[in-house]
Amino acid sequence: GEQDRADIFAAMLPLEAKKLLFSMAASQKGAAKVKKLMFIDVKKAHLNGRCDEEAYVELPSEVEGSEGMCGRLKFWLYGMRPAARAWEEDYAQRLESEGYARGRSAATVFFNEAADTRVVVHGDDFTFLGEEKELRRIAARMAEWYEIVVRAVLGPDDGDDKEVRILNRMVTWEADGIMLVADE
Repeated sequence: GEQDRADIFAAMLPLEAKKLLFSMAASQKGAAKVKKLMFIDVKKAHLNGRCDEEAYVELPSEVEGSEGMCGRLKFWLYGMRPAARAWEEDYAQRLESEGYARGRSAATVFFNEAADTRVVVHGDDFTFLGEEKELRRIAARMAEWYEIVVRAVLGPDDGDDKEVRILNRMVTWEADGIMLVADE
């Protein structure tokens, strides 16, 4: 039955994975190299998943001469069942090509051992924990792949952002720790 179809499954991270990044960032007092939190949104994320099968859509009536015609998809459309899975495969392959290893128990958690950088993905939201140099590098690479917005880089330095809203929660970098407060 449909419940057995792995092709329409997309992994969803537990919120605890993001909380772990926040805890790691908050507990680095006295560390030789300061790690910061970077939050990236990918625009139109689910439109990036390549369609690797024959799938067609009826063309809208506004397309001149389209009556009785259809179009073959190269990329899944937002809302189509395989779109989320294809998006997950796309960003995972790209992160892996940059040295990030996918988590064994959570498919949306990645670690780059050489750069000592972690990332947790929730749909189109990427949360990185790493040194500023690697954060800038991976943000530049992601901008080559996708349309992105770097929402914030939280850290202890004067020029760093100090708060960002994600997943209906406010994350605040404070001198004595990181606060995570849910919206009411």
